[in-house]
Amino acid sequence: MHHFFTTEATAPPAISVLWYSIMVLFVVTAILVSLRFYRSDQFKKWFQCLQAFQLISLYLWYFFYQIPWSNSLPFYHCRLAMFAVLLLPDRWKSKQYFALMGVSGAIFALGYPVFDPYTFPHITSFSFLLGHYCLLINSLVYLLRWYDRNLLKNSQIVLYTFVLDLFLVGVNQLTGGNYGLMARPPIMNGDKVWLNYLVVSSILALALVLFNQIFQKRSERVKVIK
Repeated sequence: MHHFFTTEATAPPAISVLWYSIMVLFVVTAILVSLRFYRSDQFKKWFQCLQAFQLISLYLWYFFYQIPWSNSLPFYHCRLAMFAVLLLPDRWKSKQYFALMGVSGAIFALGYPVFDPYTFPHITSFSFLLGHYCLLINSLVYLLRWYDRNLLKNSQIVLYTFVLDLFLVGVNQLTGGNYGLMARPPIMNGDKVWLNYLVVSSILALALVLFNQIFQKRSERVKVIK
């Protein structure tokens, strides 16, 4: 149990082909069960409770072990989405934005996992896996229930993304962190902050617009059926 909560950094856990395949299979399963049970209040509450448990556990570890602000603030894209989807009222524009971010971010994070440098199993790897699967399901459930095609324009999604990421660049400058993967993106090797900002923000905005279009098409089909 001591190793599960240790603060002694080692190296990110290696992921075998087998375990990566299992992770991807769970992504597909999470999407399918969300499509099947999104109308169930019990299903919704169960995964909201799991998300809350994951966040409380992680932040208790941050607090009691005095993890530095360069890593313990809730300013990663998916972390922001976890809090927003869990806590914001339904039908808010900001909640729909972060739910779109939750779907795209969770799929990207689980498809290209970047674990903290601790030997598995560790609370950070536990939080990463449980948190992103819950985020994917909770975001899908929200969008399948409450998506409003008139709530967010694509231009607003792009604007919000670039403004949010600019804020994260400022946070990184103050804390020395890598929030939003702006300082050290996994897809790039370089320390040019503004280039990182433009590339990461463009990719994220494109992904959000793509998922917005997917749910917009679904909304149109549901309207026609009704």
